Amino acid sequence: MTDRQKHLLVLGIMVVLLAASVFIIYPPAKKTKLGLDLQGGLEVVLQAQGNVTSDQMDQAELVIRNRVDKLGISEPAISTQGNNEISVALPGVKNADQATALIGKTALLQFMRVDQDLSGQVASGTLAPGKIPADKLLLFQTEKDKDGNVVTKNGQPVKIPMVVDKTPLLTGDALSGASLGYDQYNRPKVNMNFNDAGAKKFADVTEQLATQGAITGQVQQMAIVLDGDVQSAPTVKNKISGGQAEITGNMSLQEVKDTVLVLQTGALPVTLKTINKQEVSATLGADSLRQGLIAGAIGMAVVMIFLVFYYRLLGVVADLALMIYGVLFYAALTNPWHPATLTLPGIAGMILTVGVAADANVVIFERIKEEVRKGKTIRSAVNSGYSKGFKTILDANVVTIITALIIFSLATAGVKGFALTLIIGVVISMFTAVVATRAMLGLLANLRLFNSPALMGLKLKKAEAS
Repeated sequence: MTDRQKHLLVLGIMVVLLAASVFIIYPPAKKTKLGLDLQGGLEVVLQAQGNVTSDQMDQAELVIRNRVDKLGISEPAISTQGNNEISVALPGVKNADQATALIGKTALLQFMRVDQDLSGQVASGTLAPGKIPADKLLLFQTEKDKDGNVVTKNGQPVKIPMVVDKTPLLTGDALSGASLGYDQYNRPKVNMNFNDAGAKKFADVTEQLATQGAITGQVQQMAIVLDGDVQSAPTVKNKISGGQAEITGNMSLQEVKDTVLVLQTGALPVTLKTINKQEVSATLGADSLRQGLIAGAIGMAVVMIFLVFYYRLLGVVADLALMIYGVLFYAALTNPWHPATLTLPGIAGMILTVGVAADANVVIFERIKEEVRKGKTIRSAVNSGYSKGFKTILDANVVTIITALIIFSLATAGVKGFALTLIIGVVISMFTAVVATRAMLGLLANLRLFNSPALMGLKLKKAEAS
């Protein structure tokens, strides 16, 4: 295969890559994922209460990450700060209160026997809450109407008192999963599945309650308690086997979904308190995105103008390579398999890689000009210039990539975006400078225009020119 055929093959491959890149990018508004600083959202800092260990904080971070993933939030930034704080950044969050409540919810699930006699006394006022026996707890269930709306009195929600045994019959550790379901009245409910040990224990405790109800003639209740609030208190008439249970009642669909989510992700090992919550305006993000893109466009335009002014025809070739680089780079960021999230530091990385891409061409062009000054033909100068310039480009870019990898592994989310775009940009800039530019120069080397030193930005002395 001749050099010309090789260059044509390379350009053909470039055309295919460009066509595929344009297909990936279009339409860009539906492909680009924006970070918290560009599309707005919620940033919250949670603080663990009491003495906590590093293992507990690691587990808490994992539970929060699982909950956020199930919320469908793309590219959240979750990290531990200090010894007892967790920072959570949620791009695109619309309901900040709901998100904050979910990620910090303890999700302590307990099944507890209801003392109906004492509950009745507290409800009637014959037993003061402070007189509850030491082995009992006073909990409350929020009363709701048939549509799932909270019943209020004098502007306050109505709470149904419920006295339960302090020692739970069963805890959330017995669960293997939870899911959304609907009862016979098409009302949403929470379906719970027990693991093997939990299924056996649940069957045993429901059998005990059913037997006790048969002996006393009073049907027993079992309260299902989540984070200290009674979700429901079904009566137990028979042994319940099969490893399944449910939470029913007048709950809204969103309440059921939220309950399912926290049960699926497990309980937090520590109690978390929100100490800082900041909502980032989407308008501010849009302004930042526009300004960042304008800065990038101006930077690229200035670089392209400089290349043409200084290198003339070689600069035109470099500009074409820069445009190819831009299309390939943006396609890499918006690929459908693992798209990157664009942030302000990421845009800074993109702008920086424009200079890196131009620098690779500058190094090669200077080597080509040196070879021409030595009296070589354009074709020979192109080959020699690339072979001599490639080592310099490779060394410089490898150092940049290593530095970016270190930043990516050690930095927080925002700086990670800068490092990621820098790595992608450097790799693609090497590809376009070494492959695309060389193929174009190889095909253009035989043109008469390339024999003109002035059009190549060369200023030869008279002796050299003759």
